[in-house]
Amino acid sequence: MAIGMALVAGTVQAQTKLTIGTAGGGTAVAALFAAKEEGFFAKRGIDLNIVMGNLDSSMPAALVAKSFDVAAVSATTFFQADDGGLDLVVILGGTATSKRPNDEAVIARKDIAIAKPEDYIGRKVGVPGIGAALHVLFRYYLTEHKVDFRKVDFAESTMPRMRDLLAGKTLDAVVVVNPFIDQIIGSGVGYMALPLAGEIPSGKPVIMYATTRDWAAQHAKEVTAFREAIIEGAKFVVSDTDKTRQDINVYAKLPPEIIKIAPLSDQSPHIDTADLEWWFNVMKRQDMLTRNMDVKTLLAP
Repeated sequence: MAIGMALVAGTVQAQTKLTIGTAGGGTAVAALFAAKEEGFFAKRGIDLNIVMGNLDSSMPAALVAKSFDVAAVSATTFFQADDGGLDLVVILGGTATSKRPNDEAVIARKDIAIAKPEDYIGRKVGVPGIGAALHVLFRYYLTEHKVDFRKVDFAESTMPRMRDLLAGKTLDAVVVVNPFIDQIIGSGVGYMALPLAGEIPSGKPVIMYATTRDWAAQHAKEVTAFREAIIEGAKFVVSDTDKTRQDINVYAKLPPEIIKIAPLSDQSPHIDTADLEWWFNVMKRQDMLTRNMDVKTLLAP
């Protein structure tokens, strides 16, 4: 018995503690939640602590301050952090754009007619963060359709508040993802003005797992274990959607009726320099970056 207890104690001590921060409480990091709850990290010797943060934009500073070892960040936040002088690298991809129309969408207030790109000019459009991925993707859509996005009045709002802001006529439209798309349309407050996902290239990383270059260099084994766990988690998301939703809601704590029907975002762990180059070029065209970058150096070994 004593020998057995010693073996158990040795197994516990062998676990490496890691902390990851994420601002997303929904399906965008489904592979992360599944990998944690299904034991994919634990079996690789990782005792993972998931911390739900408030803002995506706060993640880079938390990495540098060593509050987190790894963070799930949007591609735009990542590039802006490196452009600002932080030395962050990508471990692997999280979720990516797809061609499913309900993955990213623009929902307009029910009493406003929006039928073409020009109809957004002069309108107040809510986005989950100025400079965040959805904001940049919608501006990409407008630019591709020869509309000056500077003529649109963008306002920052959290997704859970968007339905109320539409209902109160504070906003004319919102750029949003599920489960909030279904929630807003189902309430009768707004309608699908633009299936944004169908207007942007598929397979482009929206959420990525990042860390500091120093941490990645000093923790090569942990980086490998993290990657393997997320990849296994991504496969689980596809194979068992019902259990994945349960795993997500351990952290997201969405109403049961919402999480039950929420479409699961495409989990796309694979990421390469072409993916990063696409975001870099889009953001440069939108005057969001001040310097050139060699994107090959932004991927951790």
